[in-house]
Amino acid sequence: MIFTQLIQANLQTNKLGKKIEYYARLESTNAAAMALVEAGEGEEGTVVVTDRQTAGKGRRGREWYSAPGRGLAFSVILEPEIAASDSGLLSLSAGLAAVEALERFDLQPRLKWPNDIFLSGKKCGGVLVESKIQSDTMTHAVVGTGVNVNEITEDFPDDLKPDVTSVAIEKGSPVQRELMLAWMLNSLERLYGQLREGGTQPVINDWLERCAHVGSIITFLQGEKEESGTFAGLTPWGGAVIETEKGEQHLSGEDISVL
Repeated sequence: MIFTQLIQANLQTNKLGKKIEYYARLESTNAAAMALVEAGEGEEGTVVVTDRQTAGKGRRGREWYSAPGRGLAFSVILEPEIAASDSGLLSLSAGLAAVEALERFDLQPRLKWPNDIFLSGKKCGGVLVESKIQSDTMTHAVVGTGVNVNEITEDFPDDLKPDVTSVAIEKGSPVQRELMLAWMLNSLERLYGQLREGGTQPVINDWLERCAHVGSIITFLQGEKEESGTFAGLTPWGGAVIETEKGEQHLSGEDISVL
C-alpha cells in the first residue's frame, strides 16, 4: 500500500500533490487522470497513484510492466497553457524530475531521449505525456511516470530480465516509494514553473548533462524504417538533433523512436 500522508509530508510544492487520488488497483493512471480532466474534475496538481497498474502504457502503444506493490506508477494533471510545439519540453522536464529524485538516493541515473530512465545501462523507468490541444495551445496535460523501485529480479517476466533493473537491485536494499514520489513532484513543480515562464534552456542543459548518448551513434526508427546517426543534442523545443548521412535532422518524439 502507498500512504498518501507520507507523500504529502515530504512535499515542498504549492500545487503538485496537494490532492492525491490513490487506488489499490488501476489499469492505467494516465487513463484515470485523463478521465478526471474530461469530467472537469481534474484540477491542476492532482496526482493519481496506484499500488498495482495492470495496463500501463508506454510510447507507441507499448506496455509498461509494473510489479504489484513494488513499483511506482503515477500521473500528474497539469494545465500548461504553452504552445503545442513545446510539448516535448514537458516530457523532458518530467524525465529530468525523476532522475533528480533518483540521484538523491545516491544513484547515477541516465536518460535516453526522449524520456526513458536507465540505471547501470538497464531501463528502470519512463515517462508518457498525453495532452489536450486547443488552437495550438496545450491546455491540459497528464504526465505519467513509471519507475521500478523495489522489484527484485524474480519479479520481472523472463523476456525483460536482461534489460531492466530497479532502484532496490542497484542499491541492494528497498527504498520508500512515498519519499521518492514526493521528491519527484518537488522537482517537477520547479522545472514545470521554469518551462511556463519560458526558461527552457536550463531544462535542456540539465537534461543533456544526464543523457546517456550525446555524441554517440544511435539507431532509431523513423516510421517503420531503421536508420542511424549521431545524437548531437536537442532543439529549443525539445526535439532530437541527429546528424545523418542525409545531413542534420530535427525530429520529435512523434517522428522517431530511439532504439
